[in-house]
Order: sequence, then structure tokens, then C-alpha cells
Amino acid sequence: MKKQTPRIKLLDLIATLIDIGFVLVALYLTYAMFDLLAIPEPITRIDTTLVYSYLGLTLTSQQVNIFISLLIGYLIVFVPISVGNIKRLRSKELNEIDEWTYRTQLLYMFMSFFTFNPFSAVLRFIVGFETKKIFNGEGFKETMVELGKSIAALFQKETYRKLRERREEHKKLSETQLDLERITKIDFVARITRIALTYTFLTLVALFIFIPFYWMVLTALKTNLELTTFLSPRFFVGLEEMHWVNFKIALTRFDFTRYIINTLFVGIMSTIGTLITTIFAAFAFARLDFKGRDFIFSVLLMTMMIPGELYTITNFITIRDLQWYDNFNALIWPFMTSVFYIFFLRQAFKQIPDTLYRAAQVDGCGDMKYLSRVMIPIARPTIITITILSAIGAWDAYIWPQLVIEDPDKWLISVALRSTSFVEGSGSDARPLYNIQLAATALVTAPLLIIFFALKKYIMAGVGRSGTKG
Repeated sequence: MKKQTPRIKLLDLIATLIDIGFVLVALYLTYAMFDLLAIPEPITRIDTTLVYSYLGLTLTSQQVNIFISLLIGYLIVFVPISVGNIKRLRSKELNEIDEWTYRTQLLYMFMSFFTFNPFSAVLRFIVGFETKKIFNGEGFKETMVELGKSIAALFQKETYRKLRERREEHKKLSETQLDLERITKIDFVARITRIALTYTFLTLVALFIFIPFYWMVLTALKTNLELTTFLSPRFFVGLEEMHWVNFKIALTRFDFTRYIINTLFVGIMSTIGTLITTIFAAFAFARLDFKGRDFIFSVLLMTMMIPGELYTITNFITIRDLQWYDNFNALIWPFMTSVFYIFFLRQAFKQIPDTLYRAAQVDGCGDMKYLSRVMIPIARPTIITITILSAIGAWDAYIWPQLVIEDPDKWLISVALRSTSFVEGSGSDARPLYNIQLAATALVTAPLLIIFFALKKYIMAGVGRSGTKG
């Protein structure tokens, strides 16, 4: 395996730093554009004739909306790329060169060029062709010469002569060879058809998942007048019609800080409790041999077949009898255990060989020491997955927190999104502001998406290690 030179590493590092600089500039410009937007009064009527001044430039509200749309699109694409480049620079694999190394650099070059980042594009160009020269001895000059020869060969008579010779050789093939080729073609067509059907199905599923998020963001960018008066909803809006002021209104009318602190407190405490009960219960069902173990585990699995809504009334009565109504205890203690997570972690524990447990017992290692030093480190991906899913579940909870918490100061973020902060007027004249409400919902959903994409490798690793043994 060939190695990269210090010059290539330095140029790659400089290009990555320039990309990060452009991302930071885009973040600042996005903040500046949002800061320019004026909150209308009343908020149900957005004035599209407003004119703003920034750095000596006169911008209309449509132009500001276009700039914000382009900047956010740029950030959505290039923030993950910049983060990926930082991880790649820190990885030991950067020292090794393969055929995809220079192709990746050239792809980054084109992306930098089309986003008006010529500095990074030039550096990526140099890195790409220097890497290619190290890999197969072909730099920019050799590549262009080879490309020219290939183009010229297309117009030479020698090429046509070779094609004719191949056709004549094909006619001389025996019937057996032709039958084999026909079978190969049938298999190829069948494989292509199977792949096409599979990806078509996956694309349709992805669309069903993506459309609600798309509709949420699209509705958040529309005016309240359009949502309440237009009979036919639009599935697309122009960049100048994306009213980003709705997000600014949501930030000013909604106390995100208080509700997020409540949600984080409940999520952290319930997740800690879930991890404690899940780890001990999974260890008991996976390794300890006690009477009735399989029967008790079967009963727990059967409870997973009962919809959680059926427990709501009995749980509410229990909470009321414990005097936990309108208290954070009602949000934390009932969710400190999960049968699904116990089953999930038990499957991971069952994959650990029994010989390790017996050897630990021979060496005088107790159950707690074996659990903490052997089983938990081995099953760490699964435990991380449980932690992430439990935290996300606490963030998304709505029905139970809505039922047991009455004090607005103790609301979770999901309950607060249905509050009166997004209603214009009072009494019979109250009208919901769906665009502002969905703008706040999009802001609340964004952290979940960021956490998922940042930690998805741990989730996939945990799911992969859970297995089906046992």
C-alpha cells in the first residue's frame, strides 16, 4: 500500500481549513440575514415590500429570503462534508492511497468550485493529481495525454476494423457458447431487475418517511394567509417565497430554554434509570441460573404485545396515589425500565461465550466484577444504542407528559409545542398559527436529526451486535 507525502497531507489540511472557514462565514451570514428580518405586527401578516440595509447594500425581503435559503442549503451540504474531512484527517487511513483517494479529492474539487470556493478547489485539484501520480504514476499531464489518445482512437479506422473482427469472431462461436452467453444474459437481466425492484421499493419507503418532514418545513416557510385561505396547497415554493421570518417569530414567542432544560432533565434521569435496570435485568436473564428465569422472561416478552395505551389509566391512578401528579417523578420513574431494551441487551449478552464466565468464576471473579469488566465493555455498542434511543424517546414523549403535568413551568418541549404560544387571539376568535408552530417543531426536530446522523454508526453497531442468539 502506497503512502501519502507530507506535502499532500499539508495541502489537504489547508483545503479542509479553508472549507471550515467558508462554513463559519456562511454561519455568520445566515445569522446576520436572520437578524435583519423584522417581525411583523400583527404576525399573521408578513409585509413582502420591506427593504433592509446591510453593509451598504439595499436588500428587499425577497432577496434576504433567497440569501438565507442558499446559505442554509450550503450549510446542509458542506457542514457534514467538513466534519467528514476532519475525521478523515484524524484517521490513520489518510496515510494509505487507493484508487478512490484521488477520485474523492477531485469530487471535492468540483463541489468547492460550484460553491464559489476557488481556493479549496485549486488545492483539491493539486492533491488529487499528485495522489494519482503516486498511485499509478499518472499525473495531470499523463491523464490528459491518455484522454486525448482515447478520444482520437474513437475516430481512427483501426478501431472500426477491430470492431468488425470482433463481430466476425462472435459469429464463429459454437452453439454451446451462444447458449452459455444467452443464459448469462438472462441471469444478468434477472439480477438487474431484482436490484431495480429492490431500490424502487426502498425509494418509495424513503419518500413516505421523508414527505412528512418536507411538509413540516414547507408549511413553516409559508404565510398564515396562504395556509388559511388557499384551497389547493402548494408542494413547492420559490426561494424568494420562503418566509424565514417565521422561525424568528417562533424563537421570540416560545420559551425554548425552559422547556429544553425540563426535557433534558427528565431525559437524563430516565435514561440513567433505564440503563441501570436494563443492564442488571439483561445480565440476570442472560447469565444467572435461577428458578423460573425463562418463565419470567417469557411473561415480560408477552407484555410487549399489549399496547402501551392500555396501561395509561392504571399508571395514572398509581401516580395519583403516590402523590406524584404534576411532578417530575411522574415523568422519570415510570420510564426507568423497558422490556424491549432488556430483551435487546440480553441478546447481546448471550453472544458472549459462556467459557469467559466460567473462567472468571474459576479465577474468583464475582458476578458484579464480571459484569463491569467483561460484559459491559463487550456490549458497549448496544448500551450506547439503548442510551441514544432512550434519550430520543424522552425527547419525543407527548401523551404521558400531557396527562400528568399541568404546571406550564414543568412542561416538556413536546407538550409546550401544543401550547397557546402559537395562537392568535383569544376565546372564540383564537386562531392557530400553524406556520409558526411547525417552525418551532422543525427547530425542535433538528437536534434529533443531528444526534442521529452523528451517532448512527453506534446505533448500527449496537443493532448488529444484538443478534438473535438465545
